[in-house]
Amino acid sequence: MSIMAKYAQIFWPEPNDVDVGARNASVELLRGQFADLTPREAIKVAAHIADILSGSDLPADLSAQAEKAISDKSPAFVIAGKEQQGVVCLAVAALALARGEVEEGAGWTASDAMAAALWSALTLQDPLDHSLMEELRKDLIAACRDRVRLVAKASRARKDVPDVGNLTISEDAPTGTRAQNAYKRATAPVIAALKDNADIDREELDFLWWVLGDYSEVLGCPLADREPMCRAVAAGIEGASMLRRLPSDGLRHAALRLIVQSDQKSLAELIEHLGDHRQALGKGFVDSWAKDIPTVFPLLTALASTEAATGSSVRLDARGWGSRAMLEASMVDIENRGSGVR
Repeated sequence: MSIMAKYAQIFWPEPNDVDVGARNASVELLRGQFADLTPREAIKVAAHIADILSGSDLPADLSAQAEKAISDKSPAFVIAGKEQQGVVCLAVAALALARGEVEEGAGWTASDAMAAALWSALTLQDPLDHSLMEELRKDLIAACRDRVRLVAKASRARKDVPDVGNLTISEDAPTGTRAQNAYKRATAPVIAALKDNADIDREELDFLWWVLGDYSEVLGCPLADREPMCRAVAAGIEGASMLRRLPSDGLRHAALRLIVQSDQKSLAELIEHLGDHRQALGKGFVDSWAKDIPTVFPLLTALASTEAATGSSVRLDARGWGSRAMLEASMVDIENRGSGVR
């Protein structure tokens, strides 16, 4: 199925087969380039895509990347004056990436990071006036949300532990290391499976003990002592710190299980409502790299700042803000672990 057939109508009233085919090829080229990014790079690209969908100018590097991907298939194309084509191709490439197959592992590839980042960024974005662009934005949100949920579940599946393989010693191997290398090859799959399973077990135990304790180290009191909005944000941030993978629906429900129904607040209203607790909740993110990407981490950035919060008019209840806190904080914690920060 042609992924661009639906979205080419954004910039062409009546797209033809040849043009759509060329743009499909350009989108596939961009998708491959996105897949080769590091998770941190993917998060930054996701922020740019969210920004340009909401009306910001194309950054020079993404503009050049989109122009090359399109002109490689349509040599006469020049992006000046046709920026919308570049925006759509970049967004559809991210959509194709999110819809791609989930890889085995800890669930933190460029595809996973970009999906989580776009889900975070776009869900706190005001609807677009352009109906077809708004449809693309909604399709992106749905695909990224579905990928995060699938990755969160798949990355926690325990692996079957295989039997130890046969010891095979090559006659060409150096005499002193033959047995050692043969033993490593025979036991490597077993050890890898045991380590992966132990990592998942450790995460589960840490998280469940935290849930049972129902105590906030950040706020220095039982979570039950705080009103719903503050409690939800604290639970989201601290629950995320126990995770080694993106949060699943079940983990999110467990962390927010005692959050009662509340009214809805915008980000600015939430920050004002948190009052003196804002500093404690944001302390761990004051020097974080996430502050440089407020489009993806609007809540954490606002908590870590001393300025009045601004931005989206989207309003969420306490559970909504708690879920957002867990998603944003989990991305930061997972990336920090992968980068050796903690």
